[in-house]
Amino acid sequence: MPATIRHSVADSYMELIAEFPLRRIKTAAEHSRAKGIILRMAMQKTDRGASDYLEVLVDLVADFERRSEYGIGSSNISAADLVRHRISERNMSVNLLAKLIGVPQSNLSEMLNGNRGWSKTAIRGLSTLLSIRAERFLL
Repeated sequence: MPATIRHSVADSYMELIAEFPLRRIKTAAEHSRAKGIILRMAMQKTDRGASDYLEVLVDLVADFERRSEYGIGSSNISAADLVRHRISERNMSVNLLAKLIGVPQSNLSEMLNGNRGWSKTAIRGLSTLLSIRAERFLL
């Protein structure tokens, strides 16, 4: 009879599944437990199985937060403010961003300052590069 080989990756993944199964989060209590697991795991060194588990759990928490009052309302945030925030997150300059999306830096600065409407080229580039829905620029 062949010897059975156990893999620690599968073991860590299954241990986490037993602790908190990966399924749609439906209640605030489940959300709280899931966040606790994420915080605990963020402080630990993880193997491949635990990393895979964590990646899915983070997606499930984000999904719950989008569907519930935990989401952040962004309807009063302008497209320009959102672009500035994303630029800051990426430690990027307006000049570099303008080059990456194919518009002159002066035009992008004017768009960000509200002195010029958003061009189609800018909207396409910003939507793709900064993951901002194109509709945000039309409000």
